Amino acid sequence: MVPHTPCKVALIAHCLLNQNAKVCEGARYPSLVSPVVDALRRRGYDLLQLPCPELAFAGTRRWWAVYEQYDTPAYRAHCRRLAQAIAPRIEHHLRAGAEVILIGLDGSPSTGVRFTSSKPDWGGRPNRPQDDWDIVPGRGVWIEELEAELTRRGLPRIPATGWALDMGRCDEMAASRDLADFLDRREHMTRPVGDEPALP
Repeated sequence: MVPHTPCKVALIAHCLLNQNAKVCEGARYPSLVSPVVDALRRRGYDLLQLPCPELAFAGTRRWWAVYEQYDTPAYRAHCRRLAQAIAPRIEHHLRAGAEVILIGLDGSPSTGVRFTSSKPDWGGRPNRPQDDWDIVPGRGVWIEELEAELTRRGLPRIPATGWALDMGRCDEMAASRDLADFLDRREHMTRPVGDEPALP
């Protein structure tokens, strides 16, 4: 029997479905980030959890870090290996015609999509106040390497957004509205011509 390929697939940053993967003191939910899961399930998405490169690289006892600390040859090689392992599944969905989206973790040095964290002078054991880093536009290291692997395979860029969990202070209501807007725009763009809802 040929496996069923879902029509809508959401690639999800690992820690959005497993808060135990977060750095020390980084978890904000008891298990998973339920507002993200609920929003996707309501719209009919199947969820594909991405691997956590930081957890596999540095373990559960790691501290928080910024983009510059993970932007190393060794960590990028690690991310490339993970990307090469997960890319065939993503490619299968795309080539089968599925709608594929990516939900990352804005502010993360690894899984940031729209924003990542930056502090070029950070090094060693963290001893600064919680919010003493900069949030700058850009991808995290893991997302950069994953997208590079998909590009190498000749695949289109996947529409992406991020949940603002690592932005310093997370406004859940604003993050929920932001995610809903992204998903609703996707739904409108992919709706077949002539399938508009009837006016009241």
